[in-house]
Amino acid sequence: FMQHEYLDSFVKEGGSVVKFAVPLGEQVRPVLAGGLGQAALDRGYLFALVNAEETKVHMVDHVFCKVADQVPWQRLGRDVIVKLAAQQGYAPPSDGDDPLFVRIANANRVEPDIVRNELRDSIGKQILKHREISKDFRAAMTHLCLAELSGGEDGATKIQVLTDWLTGRNKAIAAVKPYQIYSRINRANARHLFESLLRWVKLTGCSGMVIILDTARFTLTRNPRDEKLYYSKAAVLDAYEVLRQFIDGTDRLEGCLLVVVPDREFLDEDVLGRGVGAYQALKYRVIDEIRDLRLVNPLASLVRLV
Repeated sequence: FMQHEYLDSFVKEGGSVVKFAVPLGEQVRPVLAGGLGQAALDRGYLFALVNAEETKVHMVDHVFCKVADQVPWQRLGRDVIVKLAAQQGYAPPSDGDDPLFVRIANANRVEPDIVRNELRDSIGKQILKHREISKDFRAAMTHLCLAELSGGEDGATKIQVLTDWLTGRNKAIAAVKPYQIYSRINRANARHLFESLLRWVKLTGCSGMVIILDTARFTLTRNPRDEKLYYSKAAVLDAYEVLRQFIDGTDRLEGCLLVVVPDREFLDEDVLGRGVGAYQALKYRVIDEIRDLRLVNPLASLVRLV
């Protein structure tokens, strides 16, 4: 149902939705992740898995960086350049080790310098001036595309610096200042960057993005000391607020299916517990107060999987 109703139509056409899928048996969890991930890839989506065991989900900047770490930035940059070249009337390039602008020129029997100058101009007009993408993100994508266009060791170095900033591997802002980026990725700007990422994914020609957010870790009441992340009650409430903001912000997300996969204890409506009842703002957005015990409503925000 999710593939037909969302991946084949709604999300592919630019819509976004947040779903809560609660496995009533742990054997369902890997099947859900594997099945949905493969269905997404088969339909031209990017797929990302974020697990609360290793990513601080209560901090939206960490969520963004984890998703960004699974994005094929160079491939997307290359796809955009080929798309811009097609708008100029150029045939797509063949594979090879030469810089991309040289391969495009050879495929079209044109002087390489002419191709490079035309595509640089297109990148500046259509990416750097794309006002629906946040300033820092479009600066990063502009320089990433320019680096992919030119190739060589210098281009590879620029791509590495930019992807290190996007994924949070390098938080030193001095590294990206030469590319007109002046802010670290933090809680204040991560949500805008996330929205920009989704717009960028659609701009490259992908169907959209599917993200699975595994939050089973939230309901652990005691720290198991297993070298994985443990969430205090305060951190759980912060994480629920992050999820609430994703739900309320779906109108600003483009082409995204976000599936939250909590533990079955998430269904606990006790205000003193760790389930959805602990955070009323999230509870009243996802809980089904009246439901059929035998029939499943697949269009509901929250579904139980057996």
